[in-house]
Amino acid sequence: MKKGSSRAMKRIYISGIISGIFVCLIIILLLQFFGVIPRWWSTGFVEDVGKRAGVVEHYVNKYYWKDDISEEKMAEYAAKGMVSALGDKYSVYYSQEEYDDAMNSVNGDYNGIGAMIRLDAGTNRKYIASVEEGKPAAKAGLQKGDELLKVNGTSVADKTLSEIVSMIGGEEGKTAVLTIARMKDGKSVQQEIQVTSEKIVSQSVYHRMLESDTGYIRISQFDKETVGQYKAAVDELEKKGQKRLIIDVRDNGGGSLEACIDMLDRMLPAGKLITETSRSRGNKEYTSTDEEHFDKPVVILINGNSASASEVFAGTMQDRAAAVLVGEKSFGKGIVQTIFSLQDVCGGGIKLTTGEYLLPGGRSIHGKGLTPDVEAAYTGTSKELGAEDDNQLKKALEVID
Repeated sequence: MKKGSSRAMKRIYISGIISGIFVCLIIILLLQFFGVIPRWWSTGFVEDVGKRAGVVEHYVNKYYWKDDISEEKMAEYAAKGMVSALGDKYSVYYSQEEYDDAMNSVNGDYNGIGAMIRLDAGTNRKYIASVEEGKPAAKAGLQKGDELLKVNGTSVADKTLSEIVSMIGGEEGKTAVLTIARMKDGKSVQQEIQVTSEKIVSQSVYHRMLESDTGYIRISQFDKETVGQYKAAVDELEKKGQKRLIIDVRDNGGGSLEACIDMLDRMLPAGKLITETSRSRGNKEYTSTDEEHFDKPVVILINGNSASASEVFAGTMQDRAAAVLVGEKSFGKGIVQTIFSLQDVCGGGIKLTTGEYLLPGGRSIHGKGLTPDVEAAYTGTSKELGAEDDNQLKKALEVID
């Protein structure tokens, strides 16, 4: 085959795959959110998308200086661009690998290193929010508070958290070199840490008995494994004779709403929990069943990194007068993300903001956060929350007595 003919065939293929993935996304959105074909379908929206993809393809193939064009990458980033145009940082198109990582995170078992990465929205810093004891990250020397700069020599400055997770983990036995910055003697010092992924069942609940018969439960995230771990922790502390309970959701960025609801059902008598509002699916009210509930004093610790499901948990307990909140104002993420699988159409998935949470009293926390009943800024020097110098925990003990 002549080179010109081969190049022409390549252009046709790229144009087809880009246009195809756009059409795939549009059809999925139509079926998931509208149930019927909306008016703008007949105005040539799909035709316009296909035309634009074809024009871009033409110029790329005719003028781009390299010939090693990845059709798969072009299609993937075309889809990412379409979702990015929504202007919503919480909505994202997932490649197949990113989709698998996202679903594993929700399920609570995954191939990874046992560390949680968070984004500082104000500075765009990516940092290590927590490290699970005994897991690869901890064994390799990664510490809470480390700023993540590079993965295998590639800067993460312009990467999403989903992309970073895929760069580090995803496969059992996968090795990655992380370049981090750590404060030492008042200076930021860079170092490289090599870490290897393994199969991990997330341990998101930690508990112990404190002074004065006070139980303490720390929840690092909400996933499917969290529910059983939390209920077991409550039951064990009950057997040890706890008379009051401190629940710590500081630095908890959220996770599964279903897990959060199940845990609230364990704590509260029958009544309203939250309302999930949705333009496409209508409003859904969640209630507690009163199969069992906790009837002892509760204090919940929150801070500026308590977000999403952790705010739902703390805010619902506050609205139902079942707990006193201590600490600092929470993050303020009260919107619902839903992950849709595109496995049967074009692979991967799409995460979209589909609604908002309202607390039992009708409060919206999005962009506002939760205000603690008792404010206490963290002044401890330890990186580990719950340590001996944790003044917020000490304040919680004062409040609950």
